[in-house]
Amino acid sequence: MTNQELFKQYVETKDIELRNALVESYLYMVDILIRKYLNKGVDYDDLYQVGAMALVSAVDRFDPNKGFEFSSFATPTILGEIKRYFRDKEWGVKVPRRLKELSAKVPAAKEHLFGQLQRVPTVAEIAGYLGNTEEQILEAMEGGRAYNSYSLNQTFDEVGDVGENAILERYAAIDETGYDSVEYGEIIDIVLKKLSESEKYIFQKRYIQNKTQTQIAQELGVSQMTISRGEKSIKKKFNEELQK
Repeated sequence: MTNQELFKQYVETKDIELRNALVESYLYMVDILIRKYLNKGVDYDDLYQVGAMALVSAVDRFDPNKGFEFSSFATPTILGEIKRYFRDKEWGVKVPRRLKELSAKVPAAKEHLFGQLQRVPTVAEIAGYLGNTEEQILEAMEGGRAYNSYSLNQTFDEVGDVGENAILERYAAIDETGYDSVEYGEIIDIVLKKLSESEKYIFQKRYIQNKTQTQIAQELGVSQMTISRGEKSIKKKFNEELQK
């Protein structure tokens, strides 16, 4: 019997044994999705337990008749619970002095290069500007934040190796996860391909990191009006896509 058939039976019967069988068949997702959060002060077993409980919740709420793949539905639920777990723990990272000093230089370098290049600079460009190696810059950037930043175009691959849909993760962290986040995630993916590099940067800072226009303007060394115009352009592109 396929998982799709099991889901249909579970929706009708709510049989616990069916639910357990479905959870066990998708536990591999938990193992994949927690990998990026390992070595950050939380034991594997603790993260696995959080992810597994989120998986149970996703199985309970999944409706196979809506036409979505379960992996696409469950991914934001699992990632949202993991992020909430980290926020609840309010954990911090102890960063060596040398990394703190270098990390403090990175934002100014990014702002300067952003103004020169009119796009987000690469790690190699930042390293060249500061006279450091790319490895040192990456280490400093990692040490300067509590959570990883994620590529805006990462996706979860059911066979296995990538790990997550970053856009859906943000919706999971901000709002209740489910079918709406899947639908909006597809729209976001389409619009992101149409954004310029500077618009992607503003989108990430404004809607993923929840920074204000003033904060972004200060980071980039530009006026708040510049960020406001960029945000209006982003909203316009989203509205155009939503109206299709």
